[in-house]
Amino acid sequence: MEEPKKISFTNQLVRSIVLPALLVVALLSALQLYLYYQLSATSMQAHADKQIKLIVPILSKALYDADAETISLVGDSLFQESNVDYLMISDQFSRVYLRSRNSENMQLPSIAVSRSLSYTNNSGQSLLLGNINIQYNPQILLEGRTEALATIIALGILKFVFPLLALTLFLHQKVQRRLSYLIRKISDSRPDNLRRIDPRRSDPGEIKELIGAYNQLQENNFRYHNRQQEAHAKLIERTNEVAESRESARMLTNMLQNSQKRYRALFHRNVDALLIVESFRLEEEERFRIIDANLAAMSILDRALDQLIKQDFEAMFGSKPLEHGRYLLNSNTLPPSLQKANLQIELHFNVVMFEKQGIYYVTLRDVSDKIRAEKLEKEANELMNFRQNQMAIAEMATTIAHEINQPLAAIQNYALSAINFSRSGQINQDKLHQSLEQLMQQADIASQIVQQARTQLGRNDYPQQPLNLIQALEESQALCQHRADKHNITLSFHSELEKATAVANEVQFKQIMINTLSNAIEALAESTADPREINISLDREDHNYVIQIRDNGPGIENIERVFTAHFSTKEKGLGMGLAICRSIAEMHHGSITARNLTPCGAEFTLRLPDHIDITDKKTAILKTEPSESEADPLNPS
Repeated sequence: MEEPKKISFTNQLVRSIVLPALLVVALLSALQLYLYYQLSATSMQAHADKQIKLIVPILSKALYDADAETISLVGDSLFQESNVDYLMISDQFSRVYLRSRNSENMQLPSIAVSRSLSYTNNSGQSLLLGNINIQYNPQILLEGRTEALATIIALGILKFVFPLLALTLFLHQKVQRRLSYLIRKISDSRPDNLRRIDPRRSDPGEIKELIGAYNQLQENNFRYHNRQQEAHAKLIERTNEVAESRESARMLTNMLQNSQKRYRALFHRNVDALLIVESFRLEEEERFRIIDANLAAMSILDRALDQLIKQDFEAMFGSKPLEHGRYLLNSNTLPPSLQKANLQIELHFNVVMFEKQGIYYVTLRDVSDKIRAEKLEKEANELMNFRQNQMAIAEMATTIAHEINQPLAAIQNYALSAINFSRSGQINQDKLHQSLEQLMQQADIASQIVQQARTQLGRNDYPQQPLNLIQALEESQALCQHRADKHNITLSFHSELEKATAVANEVQFKQIMINTLSNAIEALAESTADPREINISLDREDHNYVIQIRDNGPGIENIERVFTAHFSTKEKGLGMGLAICRSIAEMHHGSITARNLTPCGAEFTLRLPDHIDITDKKTAILKTEPSESEADPLNPS
């Protein structure tokens, strides 16, 4: 496609204004000449009418009188005028007078004047006698006036041409050049390069406004370009982010798909039997159905997957699923093969809310071995408790024998004294009575020792009741004091508390103390430390009684495992003593810990709460004294 030809402002000005203005000037000049001619013709017509009006009565009288001489005289006088080309006077029958002249180069139409000739006689009659016809040459009107007309036309043209030329020069100087300058500036301008144009003082207001508009446009373009660049940069950044997001989404999708595959693989290959159960409503009743099961679950339940899917959970297992927790499955719901094997299946539940719907994860675990192990462990614990009690009985028997030896020796001495007093000739009643009283007091002491042993060796129901910890610790210290003295071990007890009462079982509490003290004594017996010391302390902090047993022995190897069942640092130990101690502490809502001291020694810390509601059905056990008929190894009877 050809590029349209560019037309300059001056060319457009000449074409649009100057040439049309010159054409208008020519038309106006022609109109002026035409009007001048019409005015002259009208003037000539009026002159002819006036002249004819004067001669018509004379010609009418001459025709009436048939005066040919007068007619010729009047006709000649009229034809003498140079502007008359044709003159004819006629009566009713013929031409009376006729004269004409030829006009060369006559370009304008002639002006014709025709009048009738009539005469009124004495009787008042109006008689039509003839006509007079005159033709005037209009060329005469223009003769001698050509220069005036040319001057008029020239002046008319100049009146328009000079202002047009002045306007053209003004527009060329003030407008076209400035517009050309602006066009070059606009052509050279770039959105990223702001260049302002300063207006001149001589510039017209419109040019100044145009320059101001150009500057404003440049500023707007510059700002728009900057915003566009920023938007482009942001678009690129956003595009990169979208690309990264799409890549991340793709990777996440792949990861999710892989995760789903791994989940399905782990789910179906899990050694634990797993069921997935969802809740739904049927006629305003919440129901539960199985939506998935793994291979282990199909194996335990002896059913294929299509036989488990959409099965009612409650109808299959006899109860609704729990949100959290577990229960032992009724053996009647198991397949006959599992019932014959006498397997124990336990259901474990965990619920997850998904889109306001509960999804239950049910784990079916064969706890037959666990139940058998728990049963064996319970039997082992009972056996260990029995052995611990036997050891405690032996320890207490040794202590009782040591403690009761003095009152028995004293009783023997007082009895011998009484016998000697009774054999003498003079019986001193006061001395005899005093010896018997001392004998009774020593017998009471021995009886208290035996009664205490009976209380500690009564029925093994382990009731928990308020216990004076200070007294219990002192008694535990006394029970172990003989063994400590045997190995030259200093056994001390210290407490700044005046009163310390906790809810506990006295026998079990002393069992913890005796077991811990016995271990410390055995460790120090093989130690070369000098002196050998065991310190017992009682304190209170954070609503707990804190009992600490410290020794300066060699410490304990693998101390983190000392409370583990069947772990022992002794060659012939069963590894159940400290495990039982921990169980007893936890039964009393407390705890027991152990740590090695620096540079040597070990420390056991027992914590018991300072207050427990003994009316709790789980811990409150009414203690009943053993009847006299029950077997008691220390009963004198």
